[in-house]
Amino acid sequence: MFDDDASDDPDNPYPPGTEGPRVEIPSVEAPSVDAPSLDSAAGDATDSELASLFLLHVILWNAVLLLLSLGAMLIYFRTNWGTGGKLVAAGVMLAVYGVYRLPDGESE
Repeated sequence: MFDDDASDDPDNPYPPGTEGPRVEIPSVEAPSVDAPSLDSAAGDATDSELASLFLLHVILWNAVLLLLSLGAMLIYFRTNWGTGGKLVAAGVMLAVYGVYRLPDGESE
């Protein structure tokens, strides 16, 4: 009844037994990269300070996002201005602290 033979299809440009055109993929050589040495003691203190500052900001801005969004949802959906307002105020205070703790961009 229904014959799905690809060789009978006039719109099929490929002969029977093939799945499509054959393409040669060129070979590419991967470049070599010299790994930096980790012997400098001055970089360790800076890296540790930078990592702790980064972790502080990740946690801080996640808390800001949580407090502001949850407070706004409580105010809008449940009209709970007491709890929602406190959460929004706490989120704004944390955001101000986060902006205060941002590095200036000046290196020593």
